[in-house]
Amino acid sequence: MQGRSWMAALTVVAGIMIPQSLPRTASAEGKNAEKPTQRSQVVLKLRILGLNREGCNVEIKPANTGSKFSTIRQHVPAQGVQDFHIKDVSTSSADRECSIAITIQEPGQRMRTVRRGLRLAAPESGTASVLECFIPSPSELARNEIGKETQTR
Repeated sequence: MQGRSWMAALTVVAGIMIPQSLPRTASAEGKNAEKPTQRSQVVLKLRILGLNREGCNVEIKPANTGSKFSTIRQHVPAQGVQDFHIKDVSTSSADRECSIAITIQEPGQRMRTVRRGLRLAAPESGTASVLECFIPSPSELARNEIGKETQTR
């Protein structure tokens, strides 16, 4: 009986010590380490309809925590046509889905935030994803609301 107890204790100690003394392989380290994020590029073709002569300020940032890139703040002229090149875009989504929040601030109007999403091109392809986005300006929406109030049926 006593021999079996020593044998069981020796088996437990060997089971603990042997895996710790073996060199770690790349696959074992890969399970614990974070997978490297691959960066993509996005070209956002923004078209804002109905801006006044002063134009507007635009802020572009990630719409959720899964999408990562640096925030862009820029002035858009009265024509409302502006292209933004967003570099170093990464996502934690397995489907390479990215969400973008576009905030438009026009003088004298309330801020308006629009969210758009797209699937990023594979980083290996070397091409940038393109998102063409048409948005009515806050002043255009305000003019439309005033027109609806004065209409009679």
